[in-house]
Amino acid sequence: MIALKSLGHWVGDIHQPLHVSFLDDRGGNTIRTSGQCSGNLHAVWDNCLVQYAIGPDALEAAADLLAVITPEMKAGWNASVPRDWANESFAIAEAPRTMYCAMHGSSCDMTSNALNISAQYLDANESVVKMQLQRAGVRLARLLDDALLQR
Repeated sequence: MIALKSLGHWVGDIHQPLHVSFLDDRGGNTIRTSGQCSGNLHAVWDNCLVQYAIGPDALEAAADLLAVITPEMKAGWNASVPRDWANESFAIAEAPRTMYCAMHGSSCDMTSNALNISAQYLDANESVVKMQLQRAGVRLARLLDDALLQR
């Protein structure tokens, strides 16, 4: 049971963009936030933005997320490996709408040590969160199928 929980946690974590970001700011933990989500940027992506994107009912959220996953989406997501998953998440962390850092050449420099999380920020990142949750679910299901069904 512990191994199953650990696998689920690991697959979820690798799909959270700030879990694969930078050590020096502890993945956004030192970037203070105010506004719609107060605390720090890491918590915005762990909690507030997820609640905004899918709501409080986990069963309803899962059904809604599953309902729009196409066979083509599943095939594409399942054709990847964990390194790809981390790179996808890191690309999201570097994206301007995440407001985590700003690209200067190959350097991703911190944008601020304090951000106001507005409704526009939440709206801009809602689809990203939904897709990351969908990817994580599909990929975790594949890992479990591979392990338990011994294909």
